[in-house]
Amino acid sequence: MNYISFAWTTDAFKVGVKHRTRRNWNDDYAQRFIKAFHNQDVIGVLDKSFRFGGKQVGSLKLTEAPFQQLTGKMSEFDYKAEGLYWMEKQGIKIRGLTPREFFENWKQDNEMVWVVTFIKLENM
Repeated sequence: MNYISFAWTTDAFKVGVKHRTRRNWNDDYAQRFIKAFHNQDVIGVLDKSFRFGGKQVGSLKLTEAPFQQLTGKMSEFDYKAEGLYWMEKQGIKIRGLTPREFFENWKQDNEMVWVVTFIKLENM
């Protein structure tokens, strides 16, 4: 089984408002998730990486094959899809920044990342 960790957006996933994430994956690693999409595999969701003591908190299924995009191309849709709008409404900070500040800084970085879109299947 493939796993993906959400760390600071775990709660947004659990309440069902996060359905997109972006990753700095190398192409070989991304191919594992592209294959998982084509096979309709279930992906385990972790609260943090196993190597840092993470545990599975749910599962998801990809709704499209992961693709690459510059973060500068992110839209208001992405702000909500990443769970950031919900986090903003909860007063949650990310590395000392509001979710909006974090998002705007991320857009300015304009880095190429893999975009992963999914539906939540369950919490554990």
